[in-house]
Amino acid sequence: MTRKQTPGGAKVRLYPPPSKDFDPFAATEKDLMRHGLPLRPDPHTQPGMAALWDRQAARYRSFDHVEPRPDTSTADKKVVTVPALGPHPTESCGYNLFSSSAPFTALFVTWTVPNLQFTPSQIGVNHFHTFVGLGFLDVHVEMTVDSAQNVTSEIWAQSIGQINLPVRPGDVISGSLCLQTNQAGTAAYFLANETTSQTINFAVDTGFPPAARINAGVTRSWPLNQPFPPLASFGVVYFDEISAYTTSGPRSLTSGEAITMVDKNGRTLARPVRLNDFAFRTEFVAA
Repeated sequence: MTRKQTPGGAKVRLYPPPSKDFDPFAATEKDLMRHGLPLRPDPHTQPGMAALWDRQAARYRSFDHVEPRPDTSTADKKVVTVPALGPHPTESCGYNLFSSSAPFTALFVTWTVPNLQFTPSQIGVNHFHTFVGLGFLDVHVEMTVDSAQNVTSEIWAQSIGQINLPVRPGDVISGSLCLQTNQAGTAAYFLANETTSQTINFAVDTGFPPAARINAGVTRSWPLNQPFPPLASFGVVYFDEISAYTTSGPRSLTSGEAITMVDKNGRTLARPVRLNDFAFRTEFVAA
């Protein structure tokens, strides 16, 4: 394990990736900890989490585990992030769920990366991202598209920075976000590109308080001091296989607040559509 520190003082732990033939089911707790992988929950006291661990371990055991090389200098950069009270409808579209009875400790989501189409803008480019959030933890697929329909995309994680897991339009991404309720606010990220069969994981002491909310969706974003942006045409983005856990048990994200994105005049730009307890989609609404 190696350690890095972000400009804001967060302590990031980088683990060596497991070998291609690594078997998580035969691994000891020491083996799992060496690679920064979560220990298997007790199937008697946490049957749901244990079943999820088994499913994830089987799914990713043959993936290529990418050596983590995050750009921690970007961990605290000024970006348009999800506000403390949740996504705002003038910026975002998706679902947001609060828990007042018990903090969230884990969130698992799979989502699609859209192929953007440019919408005329004063600055000549549209900024867009998909997001998955657990408390103050966030994973974004940050994207741009210009008037020549050139699209860029990269992954950024709160308190980590830009992540060297390649991503492009059309890919399917899976994210696991975990946040302990300890004083250090220890967080663990496990990300997978399902399309390219690659995974990467990190841990970081964030200092964040226990998570009272989870959310996921899409956002129109923009550089600071720029005019309020138009929304790039993104078609449909699917969010599925959603599992969320508090210290008192599982919760359904789609039982929370559905957020429709609107412009300053209240005209709908994008809407969320609930599919079931574990999935939803966001839809671009044509002008």
